[in-house]
Amino acid sequence: MARISEDALSAEAIRGFLGAASSAAVRELTVLAETDSTNAVLARMPADRKHRHVVLAESQTRGRGRRQRSWYSPPGGNLYLSLGWRLAGGVAPLSTLPLAVAVCLAIALERAGLSGHGIKWPNDILIGGAKLAGILVESQSAGAGSVQAVIGIGLNVRMPPLAGDAAIDRPWTELAAHLPPARREISRNVLAAMLLDELLPGLERFELEGFEPFRKGWVRFDLLKGQRVRIEGNGGFQSGTALGIDASGGLSIDIDGYGQQVLHAAEVSIWDE
Repeated sequence: MARISEDALSAEAIRGFLGAASSAAVRELTVLAETDSTNAVLARMPADRKHRHVVLAESQTRGRGRRQRSWYSPPGGNLYLSLGWRLAGGVAPLSTLPLAVAVCLAIALERAGLSGHGIKWPNDILIGGAKLAGILVESQSAGAGSVQAVIGIGLNVRMPPLAGDAAIDRPWTELAAHLPPARREISRNVLAAMLLDELLPGLERFELEGFEPFRKGWVRFDLLKGQRVRIEGNGGFQSGTALGIDASGGLSIDIDGYGQQVLHAAEVSIWDE
């Protein structure tokens, strides 16, 4: 069984911290002690229950990130949250949705007191070169041109002692280590509400206006633009300079020896030559 911390997640508490508009926008809010994956929970639900349904868990046994990576999800201190959202389609490329979600998350963390963080394309939140949060957006057709998206967010808040060193193969960090002293004990229920207060209206804007309202935020938090980067793939790597994103959310890179190319699925990191 998952260990429940003193700062236990509570659907009632999260609703109590939500703004009035967000509380009205959430149709269902489910908190689980343990599950395989909050995204998978929503994916298994009937179509009529997914939209505006929030699922959180104290721990995940099969948490997932981008590119089929596992997301280490021990009990007792982090946030594992998924939200179902049906999009009418036709306003913006769905490929820009993860980027818009990343901007919402970065702004929510700023509201919580964090500074110095940014977004590594397409949607990882880093601070000091270490990963703080990740986003996984999965979608399927919902008929009549609409799309059912499941938006999953994993946020390291207070990682259990020594838990991550053996289970995470890339540099990671936790929110509590970077907040001002007065904010380090912030409740995860408060954090979940802050995130939803940014994400829910953000999704409504995205559906109406596409990615454009998020572009200024992206530019502010973009960690890669102008940086020398390393692109991994096919057992090797290339180097180049990141130029920013295009209209479809792809990353434009001036690749050494090959010129400008737009990447839509790649592992890119700042290259310390």
